[in-house]
Order: sequence, then C-alpha cells, then structure tokens
Amino acid sequence: MIRVARMEKGDIDEAAAILFDAFGAVYRQRGHIPPFPTRDSAGWLCRAYLDLDPAGCVIARVGTDAVGVAFGHPRGPVTSVGPLAARPGAPAGVARALMAELARVAGPATSHRLFQDAFNPDSFGLYARLGYVVTDVAPYLLADRMVPPGKPPSVRQLRAEDLPAVERYDRARGGADRRADFALLAGSGSGFAMPAADGELTGFLFYRSLPARVVIGPGIAESPDAMADLIDAVAAALPGRAAVIRASASAPSVLLRAFARGFRVDHLGNLMVKGPYAPPPAQLYALFPESL
Repeated sequence: MIRVARMEKGDIDEAAAILFDAFGAVYRQRGHIPPFPTRDSAGWLCRAYLDLDPAGCVIARVGTDAVGVAFGHPRGPVTSVGPLAARPGAPAGVARALMAELARVAGPATSHRLFQDAFNPDSFGLYARLGYVVTDVAPYLLADRMVPPGKPPSVRQLRAEDLPAVERYDRARGGADRRADFALLAGSGSGFAMPAADGELTGFLFYRSLPARVVIGPGIAESPDAMADLIDAVAAALPGRAAVIRASASAPSVLLRAFARGFRVDHLGNLMVKGPYAPPPAQLYALFPESL
C-alpha cells in the first residue's frame, strides 16, 4: 500500500536522496546533466520549499520506506507541480498517488500546470493520462558566459516599491497569485522593470545571481521585443556570467535574442496544463520557485 503524507523536516534526507537518484538516472541515461549535482543541492530545495509551500511538500512511503516525493505550489486559481520523483525501482503507482495528493492540496485551483522533460516518455504518458495537455514548448537555455548587448536597453532596475505593481500586472497577465514568490525573489535577487507612463508596468524580469550561475526568471512583458530587452538588461548588468533560462518557444524573437546573448538550448521541456490557460504576450518561466 502506498501512503502519501505531508513532508516534515525529518524527511528531508530521504526526500533529497530520491530527487538525486531519480533525476540523476533519467538525465544521465539521455545524456543530460542532472539538475541536482549533489544530495546537498536536493536537500536545499526540499528545505526551501518546506519554508515556502509547506502544505504542498509530500512524500510517499511503502511500509517505512520512502519511495517518492513531490512538491505543489498553490497560487490562488492556479497551482503548479514540480519537481516530482519516484525512487528508481519503486512500485508502480507512486507518481500517480503523489499527483492525487497534490490535486487535493491545490484546493479550489482550476488551472493545474507543470513542466515535463520532453526526453522522458514515461512522465509524459503519466501526465497525459491524468488529463494534462501540452500548451507550450519550454526550452531550457544555458549560457557559459553572457554576452552584453551593444547598447543598454531602455529599462530600469526593479525597486522595492514596484512590487505591488508587479503583482497587479502578473495577476492580470498570468492569473496566478505569486505575491509570496515575488517577495522571496525581491529579497534574494534583483530585477528589471519596464515602466509605463501612468506609473504601472508593461514588463518585469527577476534574476538571482548565485555563486555558480545567474538564474533568470520569471518575467512577463507586453511583447516579445520588450522581453528581449529585459534579457539584454541582465546580460548588460552581469556580462561574462554563466546563466540559465526556462524560455518559451512561442516567442521566437526572444529565443534569438537569448542566443545573441550567449545562450544555447540544453534540452526541451513541455508546459503541460490541466484546465484553463491563457498565456501572457511574452514570458520567461520560473525556475525557482517552480510556479507559473
């Protein structure tokens, strides 16, 4: 019998081992670098999500053995899932049981969203059977060294007093209530804003400068050109740094601008959605927190 329960701090080591082993096996089998290079990095993610979304952190057990782990991110009418992993060799049904519990945690949310690695046919089949459909291709972009633009883009640094306008704009364009995410990102990173004449915003982009690389996103803008300018702003602010983006294939001009800034496609992902979804004019998806 598979039992799924809320994750506690005492479960972190087991959960981290599952993430490290499961993602390591799938990614290496297909020639990609796993997202968790060490168990410590997976443990950091578990602790961070326990702080941010404690009700959405769940662990599956068979008897006393931990066999799966998953994270849900309820954001009002929208909820997102990720990451989710079953221990290699776990019995059938673990991932489905985890998804059922996350659906319960989502409560009144009507739009359920997740990223699926396109090279993983097993997870694609599971999510398709659960009613998820592909609504966008989300390339995972890497840059060894960002190339600065020839001239500075016409955007400005995001300020603390911009957060209410960011929240209003994001809710209007994306549908999710990401106030907690933006507070975390503003406190641990930086961003750029594209202001309008009336004091509101027509675009924003967050980024976090970590020791190993710059994590760029999330961001939303009124046009692909505006989003491309926001990417230019990050490259101009941190030239020569390694960076990562989860982009959207629905805006080819944004991809081309990212390529000009030194990015390349590492692998493809799918945005899969169950329920209503109206994409914004242009966006970069969130890598952390993994909420859309």
